[in-house]
Amino acid sequence: MSKFETFFENAKNSDDYEQNAHVIEYLGNILKSIAQNPKKPLPPEETHAIREFAAAEMKRLLNAIPKAGTYREKDTMFYYENSLLMVYTLAGKDMCDVSDEHIKTIEALVKLINGEREFENAVESMLKSDKVEKADADAVIVKAKKIKDEYLRGKLYQILNEYKENIKIFTPEAKNVFSAYIAEDMEKLLKKAESSAEAANSLELAADVCKYFINDKIFKILGKILTLKIDSIRYYALETLLKNAKELPSETVAELAKDLSYASLTYSLLVQYGKSELFPKEYSTPEYLAKSDMVHWLIFPTELNKEPDEIELLGTAKVKNELYHIFKYKSDSENLDDLAGEWLIGWSGNMGGTFSNFDKLSDFKEKTPEKTLKNIVKKLLK
Repeated sequence: MSKFETFFENAKNSDDYEQNAHVIEYLGNILKSIAQNPKKPLPPEETHAIREFAAAEMKRLLNAIPKAGTYREKDTMFYYENSLLMVYTLAGKDMCDVSDEHIKTIEALVKLINGEREFENAVESMLKSDKVEKADADAVIVKAKKIKDEYLRGKLYQILNEYKENIKIFTPEAKNVFSAYIAEDMEKLLKKAESSAEAANSLELAADVCKYFINDKIFKILGKILTLKIDSIRYYALETLLKNAKELPSETVAELAKDLSYASLTYSLLVQYGKSELFPKEYSTPEYLAKSDMVHWLIFPTELNKEPDEIELLGTAKVKNELYHIFKYKSDSENLDDLAGEWLIGWSGNMGGTFSNFDKLSDFKEKTPEKTLKNIVKKLLK
């Protein structure tokens, strides 16, 4: 039996392909570590077991992808396929274990996914060219307008963000094509953002990327976005308006300042553009901004994927010229498993060192709060 059998069984019995991908990526990290030690290579039987598992799961995806109801579901399967190919490759250099059947499965899956990703491939191909002319932009926008799946259409903005350094290859005429489309699409998304998660997600991506395609209509839409009660979208609107020296409503800034997830980011933006006086003084304390940094870090999908239920300051400590605010927090996040509801430790440094490894506060407890804090600093920050 393979020592990785637990990984395999959990993945085989689950249709949560995104979670499966995370687990298999972890297996990939283990394989990378093994590869760095040539004196202790992976035994042939383990290589065989990993490749058999990966090939079987890829065959499962061949059947599952065409049956998926939405593009978001398919996208998680594409992510899983990428993880499976990674571990298949990392499993070893022995090509004798790569059977004809495995090759056929891999080729069929790659072909299927390339077909499903036709729109994404078209956008990426455009952005990888030497120059984007008006005709190139028109061709992509025609495809975008035909797409009814909100999540898939939003991929346009995600890819533009990923290739933002390449936007300089757009001719002015090509940029105008995108500006007109983005303004039109943002107007539609704005009407649905508070009732549709997919529309809100696409609008957030569009609000971030629109700064590269700005026009008067987009400026007006950004002003409207500031009236939304979705701070993840309002933050990007605020950024573009600040960058272009536009006036900001003080009530919007105050509302973002109250939101621990975005307070610190908002404050940093205002400082960057010389507008820090707009940030309410009661929220500009070092402790509050450090707590905001901590919360924003914790809401990432790879961490808690949500705000902590409770968060309190344990104290501060200076380590190697960086001042750290050290917090304890609780959460019922599914990412925590048996740590849910426990007091955990995290910290935010004034030079950007914000982190938590989900360490239990109880493991560092001493007789007094002061000694507990010193113990945390000694074992986690030095």
